[in-house]
Amino acid sequence: MVTVSVVVPFLNAARYLPEAIASMQNQTFHDWEMVLVDDGSTDGSTGIVARAASADPRIRQLRRPRAPGSAAAARNLGIFEAHGEFVAFLDADDVYEPNNLQSRLEAFKAHPEVMMVYGPTRWWHPGAERRDWTEGMRREAGRVHDPPELLNRVVLMQLGHVPCTCGVMIRRRALDLTGGFEEAFRLYEDQTLWVKLMVHFPVYVIPVVGARYRQHADSVTAHSQRAGVYVRTRPHQARVTFLTWVRDYVRTTGLADISVDRALRLAFAPYGNNRAMLAPAERLTLARHHAEKKIRWSVNGVLWFLQNSRRDG
Repeated sequence: MVTVSVVVPFLNAARYLPEAIASMQNQTFHDWEMVLVDDGSTDGSTGIVARAASADPRIRQLRRPRAPGSAAAARNLGIFEAHGEFVAFLDADDVYEPNNLQSRLEAFKAHPEVMMVYGPTRWWHPGAERRDWTEGMRREAGRVHDPPELLNRVVLMQLGHVPCTCGVMIRRRALDLTGGFEEAFRLYEDQTLWVKLMVHFPVYVIPVVGARYRQHADSVTAHSQRAGVYVRTRPHQARVTFLTWVRDYVRTTGLADISVDRALRLAFAPYGNNRAMLAPAERLTLARHHAEKKIRWSVNGVLWFLQNSRRDG
């Protein structure tokens, strides 16, 4: 058994895989395996991974039998085949910072009761780094969050940054108990797993940036934005589908409580008639939450402007 398994799904990612693999090999913590899952590549991706695996025994390549499918299905296969006590994730077009694994393992050691550790990610624009920005998680960082606090505040009410897939590490035992990603989702599939963990287990948030999330025109998110099915800062249909799944999940598992019910009503409120379901006090809370989100976005924009002004100067 190894300490950490890092699961990497890939589909025609030959341009990016060498950087992703190198970022694993540059980790300050060395007891890991990298499980790369081919989801039906037809470019040179499989050759790149095969050469890396022949040179480094910590690297393994798997192939989904019914590819192509989805990133969720590929990750679930990787989880099933993983040997590590902990499991982390890296998309083929993203990269880890050298201290990613070590920083999260130290958090698990300091807080043995938690099942999930996550931290901020840098949104990376290669060749245009002046556009980069880093998720602000200072409000959540540095403490253990009991369920369902992060589900309510971060995932449902969007009053904090939902962790990127590359910012998360999970105890394998928690995955065995809750299952993996929901394979029916193309968008929000990562958050389906976060929901399962956040309603069952305590979670620790660290302030350490662990990865860079590459922004490019060929990503699933970019395609979804162009198609109009996903808009990160505004209501959109994909989120309604996700919220409906969350509501059904917490009800069927018997985990719903008053706080989750209230957070769900607030989350659904921007969509059609759901606002009428809110009590007057909840309407006021919703208005305050929207104002706080606008302030957060404005502050992020000002910080980005100041950072780039200093670079230009």
